[in-house]
Amino acid sequence: MPFSSPPNPKVYAQQVYAVVAAIPRGRVMTYGQVAALIQPPPGIAPDTYVKLSPRWVGSAMAQAPDNVPWQRVINSQGRVSPRPGLGALAQRQLLEQEGIVFDEHDRVNLKRYGWRQEDTSSPQPSLL
Repeated sequence: MPFSSPPNPKVYAQQVYAVVAAIPRGRVMTYGQVAALIQPPPGIAPDTYVKLSPRWVGSAMAQAPDNVPWQRVINSQGRVSPRPGLGALAQRQLLEQEGIVFDEHDRVNLKRYGWRQEDTSSPQPSLL
């Protein structure tokens, strides 16, 4: 697959971190949703970008600085993506500490906990 990483990974990662930093506590976005908020780099066709960008976001998140709430980015199935070591468990625990509930299939309800950048407020989900 061409373009295994964005043409300028550092610039792309900074754009990813800016989007992720805006996700409120107790809310999540998917890798693809984060990517959709970032313009394709010059020279990358939009259809190619749609296919590759969620992985690019994942690569950036794997190297996120401590001040980026990395735990708030999950996969499109509403699950924590597997990763080496205890990373997936740590991510789930951090999300649960923020009030996010996982169902019996280890998924987050994206309709309930998902966040769109255009949301003007971020009320906590109803516990009822």
